[in-house]
Amino acid sequence: MSGTVYLFVIGLSVVLSLYNFGLKKNNRLQGHGIILGVLLLVLIFESIGSYTASLKINNSLLYNICWVYVESLLLVWYFYKFEKTASAKRNILFASFLLLLWGIVNSIFFQPISTVFQFYSFLPNSLFILVLCGRFLSNILNIRIFKDWNLIALPHFWISTAILFFYVEAVLVFGLYQFSPQFVIDNVSVIFGFNRMMAGMMYLIFGLSFFLPTLFKRNFDAGNTMAML
Repeated sequence: MSGTVYLFVIGLSVVLSLYNFGLKKNNRLQGHGIILGVLLLVLIFESIGSYTASLKINNSLLYNICWVYVESLLLVWYFYKFEKTASAKRNILFASFLLLLWGIVNSIFFQPISTVFQFYSFLPNSLFILVLCGRFLSNILNIRIFKDWNLIALPHFWISTAILFFYVEAVLVFGLYQFSPQFVIDNVSVIFGFNRMMAGMMYLIFGLSFFLPTLFKRNFDAGNTMAML
């Protein structure tokens, strides 16, 4: 996926999410504001990143702060909002604090935040997100939460599934770059093109997913109407 198409997809996702957010007003689904925040953040830093990259400027600081830390914290907050027990919430907060503390240590002693991509911070953050994502999906599939929802119409099912697939792919791609950089450099257009495609799909699902409850309700109501004729 080219940079222009990637930014267009993110921008479209922001517009869709913002439009739906405005439509719902006092009837917004929990977590929608966080997802919209993620999309706005991504649009801003990816636009700046695209510009700085075109000028051959090292934008490691931008991506480390905005993607490795801020976006990760927003996604952790997203999953945190759906936790039902106080102990689980405490554990998430404690783990988040430890990850931020490790990020400071990593920035000072191992991977300078302004000059290199901080894989040593990205990896534990991503694994933590994947753990929370797996727990969230398990709760949905075992009907511990959203008991009255049709799974296909549930935005959070699609959002968490998209997060799961993207972060598994991202860990593999950036892990490969960390430990076998020459292979990635030799195939950079294919590997990072695929990474952008996966990211674009995730953000597009973020933008579209909150339309699903309305869409499925209309189809359900239309089906009931036809059945009565």
